[in-house]
Amino acid sequence: MDKKEQDNSKKNEQIVPEENKIAILGHNIFKEDDKSEDSSIVIELKIKNVIDKIVGSVVFETEFSDKDGNVVDVVERKASSISPNGERTVRLVHKEDVNKPVVNYNVKVRDIVMVPDPVATGNDMILMTKHNLKYMDNAMLEGVECGIKNISDKIIATLIIECTLFNSEGNVLGTAQHKETDLLPGKSRGVMIQPPLTVPGFMIQSYNIRFLRVVTADIEKVQVIKSEMRTVGDEKEVTLTCKNISMEKADVAVITKFVNDNGETIGTKVIPVKDMEPNTNRQFKLVFKPLSGDSVKKHEIIIGDLVEQSV
Repeated sequence: MDKKEQDNSKKNEQIVPEENKIAILGHNIFKEDDKSEDSSIVIELKIKNVIDKIVGSVVFETEFSDKDGNVVDVVERKASSISPNGERTVRLVHKEDVNKPVVNYNVKVRDIVMVPDPVATGNDMILMTKHNLKYMDNAMLEGVECGIKNISDKIIATLIIECTLFNSEGNVLGTAQHKETDLLPGKSRGVMIQPPLTVPGFMIQSYNIRFLRVVTADIEKVQVIKSEMRTVGDEKEVTLTCKNISMEKADVAVITKFVNDNGETIGTKVIPVKDMEPNTNRQFKLVFKPLSGDSVKKHEIIIGDLVEQSV
């Protein structure tokens, strides 16, 4: 499209204020013809984020006026996700009306939304040592990278971390949960929280992390550290390994549920485990034969209390 520049002296007469977060480095007005032979008045702004934080969005508002100062048109344009010291060109377009010729304009920053600061909240047992958005070499977001440390005197058996993800304007995109197990007292660990597949990585600009659940090893003594299921004829064979992560002997029941395509439990196997020494593993193998017409989609394992049967 051809650009027909107007008199440069007129450009210097326009009033274009600056906002303290966004600087307008330059502005230009010209007429632009489209293929239908209609014309538009275009204001082209060169803007810069002059602070050290990402600007989530900024809305520019332009009033186009005639020779008598009457407002002919008001045009808005939003620019999003402007990085620190980042520059951008913004175009505000007025469809020209020959009966209402534009001779002046006034641009202002109507609204600015900042990207919310990332937040990671620890508690009296777990310290968050670091947190940041982690990008791969191809600039794709890998996830939220964290460092955690067990500052208690107890073994953390299970830790559930919840991460709420935000876009540049602070809107919630989704929530991810991450599980860690067997974190010893005084020990640190790196954690990568990956966003849900339904959330585009390029939209994630901030997050809020909290510990949703902390269970110590004096409550959850035994954990399943490996579990595999395979088909043998018309039966399902499960091989699993358990570990006592506590500091004392444990008596537990290892409960395996077999689930069909509808999420219904179609069978259960229970293995009693007695006198399991601290920091030791035990391996078990069990076989389940579904009834005719039933099919097993998956298996679920629960560690429960071992209840002695009275005689």
